[in-house]
Amino acid sequence: MNCKSAIKTIVMVMCGVVWLSNTANAETVSKADLRKVEEQAKQQSIEHQKLQEQAEIIGQELNKVNKEMISAARAIQNSEEKLSKMEKQLELLQEDLDDTEAKFNREDANLIKTLSAVQNLAMRPTESLLVQPLSPVDIIRSAIVLREAVPYLEDNAQTIRKHFVEVSEKKKKIEKQLFEIEKQKNTMQKEHNRMKKLANAKAALKSRVEVKSEQTRKNIDKLVNQAKDIKDLLQKIENQRAKRKLEEKQSADLIKSPHDSINNIASGFAKAKGSLPLPVRGNIISQYGDQQNKGVSSKGLTVATRLGAQVISPFDGTVVFAGPFRSYGDMIIVEHDGGYLSLLAGLGSIDVEVGQMLLAGEPIGRMPESSKAELYVEIRKNNQPINPAAWFKI
Repeated sequence: MNCKSAIKTIVMVMCGVVWLSNTANAETVSKADLRKVEEQAKQQSIEHQKLQEQAEIIGQELNKVNKEMISAARAIQNSEEKLSKMEKQLELLQEDLDDTEAKFNREDANLIKTLSAVQNLAMRPTESLLVQPLSPVDIIRSAIVLREAVPYLEDNAQTIRKHFVEVSEKKKKIEKQLFEIEKQKNTMQKEHNRMKKLANAKAALKSRVEVKSEQTRKNIDKLVNQAKDIKDLLQKIENQRAKRKLEEKQSADLIKSPHDSINNIASGFAKAKGSLPLPVRGNIISQYGDQQNKGVSSKGLTVATRLGAQVISPFDGTVVFAGPFRSYGDMIIVEHDGGYLSLLAGLGSIDVEVGQMLLAGEPIGRMPESSKAELYVEIRKNNQPINPAAWFKI
């Protein structure tokens, strides 16, 4: 082997050693990186599991609070209904008392007049009758009348005593009714206080898993300004909802929503026809199809309520709108399954947010503190109003 060939061989051997050395280092680095990635993936999996467990716990807590709020709302509505009946009974008792007192006063006045006349006759001496310019027949007639007046006075006095007892008893009934009304008001106030505590607890839970984003609020505000009427508003909300669903499919959430169980519940709206509770207790003053101002027919029904009455969701669903809307005032739109929507307008305060899942009977707001509080209720199918009377258990 010449020198040139020897040098070539040495170079080749040295290059081979370097290549082998580099390969070994590369394998070492790759294995270290792999272990690091695997460790990170394992840690992420643990964190993911923890978050899911936390979400599940929060979901269970929220469901528990929701059920308690439904129970509290039902108790409040029962108290409102009972209070209204008691107040109506009080009005009837007061009218009856006024009528009895009027009779008592009339009979008392008549008795006083009769007694005065008898007293005047009694105070006159017998001899004075002889010099009166009366005929013997008139004198005899006066004596007969005076004699007949005595049993009449006794009967009249007995009637007055009876009415006096009745007045006293009815006043006692009214006092008892007022006491019961005050007692019922205190009971209802306790339920309201309980509701506030539950609402605060729910708000604290919701702060850990936020339901509504700032962008959603901005979108809704923008839609309200653009909408010409409710139909237009609902169509825009539907378009926005479809867009939001598409975005949700494109990016999977890390934490499963604690309200997913509600999605499984919120079905069967069509089957609930005729059994839905009215969202608020009160008297229906306007029906679907009734003529309103300017010849426009009503697309829903209107319920006159107590001031500050509790309003509930008639069925499971999702809040797609919550806020003021034109002449409708504060309004809530709840989306149910099968293309159904319930629209509630005229509230004094709203206790729900856009995107919030609702259970049937869950409190969603209160009526205004006004003697003219009225809740307007619509049911819509594919954005078209239908007669709600057939859906509610009235």
